[in-house]
Amino acid sequence: MSQDRILRYDAGTLAAQHHYVSKFHLNQFLDPGSVSLKDPWLWQGFVPDGPVRRRSPKNVGMKALMFDGPGGLADRDATLESFLANEVEGPAAKVLRELCRQSAGSIDELPPTLMRYLAWAAARSLAMQTLENSWGERGFGHHSAPVESPPEGLLSATESQREVQMLHPTLGRRLFPAGSDFEQAASDGWFPDMSDRTNFLESVHIQAYYFQVRFFPRLKWSALHAPEGEAFVIADRPVGWVADGCIDAPPSSLRHPSAYLLAPICRTLLLVGRNTTREWFVTPAQVNAVVARWAQVWIAGPTEATVRSALEDRRLALGSAGFVQ
Repeated sequence: MSQDRILRYDAGTLAAQHHYVSKFHLNQFLDPGSVSLKDPWLWQGFVPDGPVRRRSPKNVGMKALMFDGPGGLADRDATLESFLANEVEGPAAKVLRELCRQSAGSIDELPPTLMRYLAWAAARSLAMQTLENSWGERGFGHHSAPVESPPEGLLSATESQREVQMLHPTLGRRLFPAGSDFEQAASDGWFPDMSDRTNFLESVHIQAYYFQVRFFPRLKWSALHAPEGEAFVIADRPVGWVADGCIDAPPSSLRHPSAYLLAPICRTLLLVGRNTTREWFVTPAQVNAVVARWAQVWIAGPTEATVRSALEDRRLALGSAGFVQ
């Protein structure tokens, strides 16, 4: 994140721009013809139909001061932006580059630093912020019964005492003061408003932890290579999943037998997590259609043609962008 910090004028003030898709990850999708140049580029396409433009990775996937808060960190003076740079992205950068040389086939175990990076990549995007509110409106994960007990680390965490901005499907927004009966509020249909940065950063931290210690380790992982002349794309939701044909299912749906997770690592390599070891035949074009379907605003890839094809193929994805397994 420190290497991703850019100062821009935001609402009339100079503000740091934080990447919600890491710049070093975006750099794996550069146009091959630009890699050796001083200012390399990739191609960014906006859903649903474009435009498609040449962009520098440093100008893609960022928002002003997005991680300027402690999230779930014990040190309330720390920022999630610094934590991501030093504890998540830094250790994962080398592993991710090495993974791009990974041969196709099953993977016995993902390196811990990569597992942690993928967990945070899945949890921290702007698309997830929108999905979290959608799940709250639909009653997923807030006042429904838990599907399993929380990980041990969460049970021992110190709960912060603060006021919380909440949402209700029919009553709108309300600021609940510290000390409120939040369990009762949740049973009445209220849920934390993820448009509030403090709420979102705490949720990101919790969700990333669940991904890292519960959901992702259960999956069977494999690496898929794009054939010569083909490539994968990445999106503003860089790691996502499909369960029972749904591209917007909550994380708990990763238990579904049909669930699969897609993590484009670079233009030639895709990591896949599934609940089965059966062979799976899928093309980069099919993968790109799904990635484009779950993108909220943009996708990006190494060539203009690849990005345009993904935007066109997203309409053809089966059902809600599912594959036949």
